[in-house]
Amino acid sequence: MQSLYKTEVFITFRASFHYDVKPEWEKDIREGRKTIDVRINAQPYADVNKGDVIRYRSVKAKVKKIRAYPGLSDLLAHEDYRKIVPEAKNHQEALQSLLEEITHMEPPHGILAFEIESVK
Repeated sequence: MQSLYKTEVFITFRASFHYDVKPEWEKDIREGRKTIDVRINAQPYADVNKGDVIRYRSVKAKVKKIRAYPGLSDLLAHEDYRKIVPEAKNHQEALQSLLEEITHMEPPHGILAFEIESVK
């Protein structure tokens, strides 16, 4: 006798990415001061989804939200610079630090802001 019930199983896989970040920012991520990681909107960063885990050298962080911006000025107009560059004393210092980290001033596909939370 054949069963009338069909069982479907859905499995969700969360990806894990490995990225470099300044050593002092790793500490800020671990301690909850840096809660936004900024990357250019291109591969492999564009593959990150909400719920994925980003692994840095000594800390892991879960991606809570992802927001896209046309450029750094738009990013800093909408996000708290202290959550991106915790050591910055002002908006301009945060911008300068980001320009040193991001090789393209205005990437053709924009900027991604990963809202992150340190995980054990």
